[in-house]
Amino acid sequence: MSETQLSSSVSASTSEHFNRAAASAADGLASVYGDTRPLLSRVGKRARDAAHDGYDAARERAAALRERGQQTVESTRGYVRDEPIKSLLIAAAVGAAVIALVEVVRIRRNR
Repeated sequence: MSETQLSSSVSASTSEHFNRAAASAADGLASVYGDTRPLLSRVGKRARDAAHDGYDAARERAAALRERGQQTVESTRGYVRDEPIKSLLIAAAVGAAVIALVEVVRIRRNR
């Protein structure tokens, strides 16, 4: 057998091995994809369900907080209507406390 024939034979054999390995790898990947596809689908569905549940819970919580805030506003309006002088004095005291706090912070910053 000449060197050219030997080289050609080795090249064909290597090419054949490579093609079989590539086909085997492709079959393996297709099999893995086929096996994991249902799992990935279930995981995706669970993730979507969890996201929807979180969104629904947040929306319900926001609605409850809005309702509670509305009740607080109505309660405050009722108190101001029933006790206007007391409400005015409380508002003045809170305003004075806020101004004093702002002045303390301003003085400390300027030091």
